[in-house]
Amino acid sequence: MESNQNDAVVYTAQAAGASVTGEVSLSVGEDSLAVIGLTLQIPYAHIRSFTIENYGVTVVTDSGEYRFQRMGSDGEPFYDALYDAYNNKVRKALFVSEAPIITTRGEYRYDECGDKAQGTALFEVYPNCVLILPPNDRARRVPLCFVTAMENGNFTLTLRLDTGESYTFVKLGYDTDPFHDALEKQLRILRENALLAVKKLDPSLTTIQATTVARQMPEGVAVPFGTLSAIAPSFVTALETEIKQTRPEEFEVLKTICDPKTIYAGIMKRFTQGASDTGEDSEVLIDVDVADLNAQDETMVWLLAPGENGHTAAVEFAVAEGESAATFIYRFEGGFDSFARSFNRALEAISFKREGIRLSEQELLKPEYAHYFMAARRNNALRLIRACYLSRVIHASPEKWKAGLLAYMR
Repeated sequence: MESNQNDAVVYTAQAAGASVTGEVSLSVGEDSLAVIGLTLQIPYAHIRSFTIENYGVTVVTDSGEYRFQRMGSDGEPFYDALYDAYNNKVRKALFVSEAPIITTRGEYRYDECGDKAQGTALFEVYPNCVLILPPNDRARRVPLCFVTAMENGNFTLTLRLDTGESYTFVKLGYDTDPFHDALEKQLRILRENALLAVKKLDPSLTTIQATTVARQMPEGVAVPFGTLSAIAPSFVTALETEIKQTRPEEFEVLKTICDPKTIYAGIMKRFTQGASDTGEDSEVLIDVDVADLNAQDETMVWLLAPGENGHTAAVEFAVAEGESAATFIYRFEGGFDSFARSFNRALEAISFKREGIRLSEQELLKPEYAHYFMAARRNNALRLIRACYLSRVIHASPEKWKAGLLAYMR
């Protein structure tokens, strides 16, 4: 181990496999592992796994396997440095930027509707999710807003989601209780925040009504109008009033395409404008991003409506008047409710940045979109919804928008 002129640590190893053989020097960078002298960069986005054994590290990538052997006492420091850098990249892909509330290690098992995995990993608790960070591409962001149960077993803790997924944490040692307490606290805060948001939108709700709506509708989670109406009709009225302040024409058109009770609505923090892009008709569209949750108190509503034809859906974000926007169109198979839950799960996984869904597979391979590429690899729902993406209808004018929407939805 030595340092180069840029103070980066350089490791020496004997390499074999994937067209690299002989003695090499290695440097762990922010986005990739560099094989110095061979002008070879191994992007973390394309690393499938890495393991350490017999003073050497094996890195498996999309393009092949690299074996870095005979590293002696440098083997473990190199592995640790690679793991740290890899995790930093994965955190960006899982849309986490703040410091964790608690960090620990242990074993995990998860079942995502038949897609099962297990292993050892680093676990991190954040205000709205838990990260599972193994030394491979099976990392997961477990969103707390979808958690319906937290079960304690024999030195185990399991989170169950309303999407049918389950995540079990095992062998946390002395961190078992602190890990449980941190999760319990964040779930409580999530419920309290949801209750405040619901009461703010409709102060007339009784305590039981407000609590029931908040349980169904934590921030970012969409619920059918029919479900909400059965709990509190006044809340639906307040929700519709909120929508009509920004998207009255669009909401009325959506209600003519389907039964209004089947439209899903979600409440979340106010969007801010992000990077712009250009639509096919050369109209500029601002693809909005979620605002800093601590920066402002304002909320907004987003809608998901089924098409009359039974296999398309439209997503509308009630952005402020004057902000450019578009309605996103999806084609799906099976039931709309199942699609809606998957869509909500996918959107949460990328912090409601719609760009991560509409980018083509070819665009996803570009270095600037590596975080979306990695996110899709680590979220089944996101891969499913990306495959369902059909088009978008830009709000160029009310007439053009309506004609474009109906062409897809009927």
